Amino acid sequence: MTEPWVVRYDGYEPEDEGRRESLCTVGNGYFATRGAAAESSPDGVRYPGTYAAGVYNRLQDRIEGRTVENESLVNLPNWLATRFRIDGGPWFDIDRTEILEYHQELDLRRAVLTRRFRARDDAGRTTPSPNAAW
Repeated sequence: MTEPWVVRYDGYEPEDEGRRESLCTVGNGYFATRGAAAESSPDGVRYPGTYAAGVYNRLQDRIEGRTVENESLVNLPNWLATRFRIDGGPWFDIDRTEILEYHQELDLRRAVLTRRFRARDDAGRTTPSPNAAW
């Protein structure tokens, strides 16, 4: 069943993460956070970002003899940063893990972004466990 107020992505596509982050940004007109995975960091595709209305960086550039002033939104510190590892193993990296299931959903009516996934590490452990409630 299609829900008109829900944007849903099934399956993990690393090359599409930047677009998904943009389209899944959640904000209230004063403060907004890109829909980046909590464990992600800027890497050329992913760009976790938090922005506040009125917080700009004003710079001047000299172009063909004229001074041009630009204002750009400032990317505030990433408050989503979450890292985890299992039993002292390597830190989780979604791009170095076997993805068993991946679902991302933005409920536009409630302004709630949800991401659920199951992954298997090199030791054969799954995260979350196969019997976890979805």
